[in-house]
Amino acid sequence: MLVGKLVGELITARRTAGISQVAVAQHVGCSQSEISRLERLVSIDDVSLVRVCEIAAVLGLDVSVGLHPNGDQLRDQGHQRLIARFVARLGNGWRAAREVPFPRHGDPRSWDLVLRSAGLAATSRHQVVGVEAETRIRDVQALTRRIRERERDGGTDVVVLVLSDSAVNRRLLPELLDALGPSFSISPRALLNALKSGAALPGSGVILL
Repeated sequence: MLVGKLVGELITARRTAGISQVAVAQHVGCSQSEISRLERLVSIDDVSLVRVCEIAAVLGLDVSVGLHPNGDQLRDQGHQRLIARFVARLGNGWRAAREVPFPRHGDPRSWDLVLRSAGLAATSRHQVVGVEAETRIRDVQALTRRIRERERDGGTDVVVLVLSDSAVNRRLLPELLDALGPSFSISPRALLNALKSGAALPGSGVILL
């Protein structure tokens, strides 16, 4: 997709400038047939980014390619094992679904796990819990921003951040809790007891497992 877009822009620039494929080939140091094959994307796997940059330079263009976040990253086995440990703590009162998309149309993000109560005692309301799992805290501020964004956009009643119980995470946990603030002050014990019993979670919080 990216290669096709770049080649399309090269074709437009060449034609707009009135430059022939032969002239481009001469300046680049290749054959006209190679330029023709590239523009027709005869074999997209053979299109070289170096060649694209060379042609762009002949046409007075700079190539700028960047990587931008567009959703959730692929998680490793340690992440999956952490989720499995968390799910094993759930009582029968919860229904769990993995990789649940955010409710806003077109939003590429998803929750690691979403819990829905099967029906809380003495009420017909169903609580929805968004769960994010992290094996290692790498940047407290970045993690805090991500959790705040999910709290804002994820469409859940409360958020539970599940961390691997490691020395690094234990050391950084006080700083993380301070950054998250009072809305994440529910104790791990209270959260785990509610998750086991099927009772409504009293609020958001962080659990080490």
